[in-house]
Amino acid sequence: MNEWYRLVGRHKRLLNFGFLFNFFSSFGQTFFIALFVPFWIEAFGVTNATFGTMYAAVTILSAFMLTYLGRFIDTISLTRYSLYVFAGLVVSVIFLSQARSVATLMIALFLVRMLGQGLMTHASSTGIAKHIVQGRGKALGLTALGHPAGQLIFPLILVPMIAFAGWRASLFSIALASLVVVVPTLMSIRPLKGETMISAPNSKPLHPGNRFLSSLTFWIITLNMFVVPFVVTAVFLYQYPIGQSFGWDASWVLFSFSFFAVFSAIAVIASGPLVDRYTGLALFPIYLLPCVIGLAVMGLSHHPFVFPLFFAMMGIGAGLGSTIRTAVQVDVYGTRNLGKVRSYFNSILVVSTALGPPALGFALDHDVSIQALMLGSAIGTVMVMALSVKTSKRENVKA
Repeated sequence: MNEWYRLVGRHKRLLNFGFLFNFFSSFGQTFFIALFVPFWIEAFGVTNATFGTMYAAVTILSAFMLTYLGRFIDTISLTRYSLYVFAGLVVSVIFLSQARSVATLMIALFLVRMLGQGLMTHASSTGIAKHIVQGRGKALGLTALGHPAGQLIFPLILVPMIAFAGWRASLFSIALASLVVVVPTLMSIRPLKGETMISAPNSKPLHPGNRFLSSLTFWIITLNMFVVPFVVTAVFLYQYPIGQSFGWDASWVLFSFSFFAVFSAIAVIASGPLVDRYTGLALFPIYLLPCVIGLAVMGLSHHPFVFPLFFAMMGIGAGLGSTIRTAVQVDVYGTRNLGKVRSYFNSILVVSTALGPPALGFALDHDVSIQALMLGSAIGTVMVMALSVKTSKRENVKA
């Protein structure tokens, strides 16, 4: 416990920044956007299938932009970079609230996805990993709590707000409210500039160009990162049709979903001390095990309690992964060019969230059973875990 107190006492402003950036990255996350989809479909006269296709397209485009924009965190101060990203996100959400055509809606969604899901999370995790060395795992775990906090709080705020004020006013109001919370926090981290480290002692320089992209290690890490967001995002968007196919009512589906946020938060808290004790590389092959359990149970049973168990297991995997994945990147590539490295990995993560929903939708449209999809995903995840063992044994990888 004393270690936690020392960590918070020394880095409370950086930790506050990291938490809030993860929390407000919710503006670009699928669960947040899904709250507005029914209103956009009605307002702009598009079908669910058309919107899903366009949403996947703008998400993939935002992922490609991350590979370029993410690297600048290595060359300018954390405060300056984060101000640019957050200001862009707020403007994008306001722009989204004023969209009057399908074209402007898609442009706004592209910006919100790129800046929210992509660069806000990138700035938080990379900033914490680069500037906190002692207790890095705990710091990443604490700040990652912003994600489940957003998943719990924003639906509770927005559902009644949209019903009362409409979707446009709700988006506009919540964007302005975020300024009051985040801007003072960003200004407060400036005094830490002189005392934080630019590069950790284990920093490893990247080879010229992007040669690390051709390494087997990079693609094993990529596969590992791809699994959870691919499955979870798809189930998030189709959770009500999935529930209906099993005969569960909407209230049970909503109750089940809450298990994801709760168990994700618990896993995030536990992940920090685990990373500090065992390293991200050592935990890398096994953190997906809860996901395998959840997928397998979902594929083998129709019992109503399977759904909350599934979300709990996926939440544990997502919570552990939020810290472990970043720690692995530091272990393998060091911190000197961490922004550049993470920009590639983050773009892949965003692509996985784009491909999951249309893949599941296509399978459902072609009468592939949920059980078969879940069992197939479980088998695929086990294969990824087996490949990840190879990376976990290579502690001295050169990027």
